[in-house]
Amino acid sequence: MIAAAGMWSPLSLLLEGLTYGVMALLLWKGRTPERIVVLALFALQWGTPLVDHLFIGHFRWGVAGLSFAMFCLLVGLALRYDRWWLLLAAGAQLIAVSTHLAGIAGSDALLWSIVSTRMVVWFELLLLALFGVWEARAAPYAHPKSRLAPVRAPHKVTVQ
Repeated sequence: MIAAAGMWSPLSLLLEGLTYGVMALLLWKGRTPERIVVLALFALQWGTPLVDHLFIGHFRWGVAGLSFAMFCLLVGLALRYDRWWLLLAAGAQLIAVSTHLAGIAGSDALLWSIVSTRMVVWFELLLLALFGVWEARAAPYAHPKSRLAPVRAPHKVTVQ
């Protein structure tokens, strides 16, 4: 999502600001899965420009690989942790992965549709991450269970 130098539009500035704001909130208020997602978002954010030049025909396999890795991570976290936002984010990321398949067609007519879809999915991921911060703090199923919870014994035991 990083724009090249001199190519900043108001929309890209908004997305950048929102991205780093959400990342900070995930680190500050999130729990373990949210903090893992921060690392993945950061890798996706900064890794995309590093692999953007890797092509096979019209297929940007480097970016597709990062996108697929993000999808796999979100699915793994959704299966491991009780978080609805992770499941929804995995679904959104699957849409982003599918846009790479459209790129294989090689049609330049699809380029703006693909770019627009990825921007919408990124924005959706950020909104879902905000929901994730709320879910991590407010949902009773998202609180870590203490291994040292006291066991309450009955006050009086009678044997008959």
